[in-house]
Amino acid sequence: MTSAFFYFQLFLLGYLYPTDLPYLEIEKSFESNNSEYIISNCENTVLLVVDGNEGIYNHSQAQMVLSDFFRHYPSGEFEYRFQGKETDEEIFSVASYLVSSYKFTVLLSFSKKEKNKIQSINISQ
Repeated sequence: MTSAFFYFQLFLLGYLYPTDLPYLEIEKSFESNNSEYIISNCENTVLLVVDGNEGIYNHSQAQMVLSDFFRHYPSGEFEYRFQGKETDEEIFSVASYLVSSYKFTVLLSFSKKEKNKIQSINISQ
């Protein structure tokens, strides 16, 4: 009974304080390789790390880098492992992107300055 009450409280908290972060849209965009949509949800400049290559990019540059990644690893499966806040200072998500025998970890860090915008994307194998 106690666990049912706990889950009801979590559900109620999520209902009363819904998140506006575009989790589902980002998931679909990774699976359809829509770099334009992903980057449109980023701050004006975004820290992008792809397999150890790090850079701070504007939207058009970041879109080119992400499109190049999708060209090499197209049509993968995207699955969240964690969504939400770890602390009041950080809002991030961890996901897996699976293509053939390749498994990538995708870390999305959300902005504290611009509501619902991605601050950084880290894709590593």
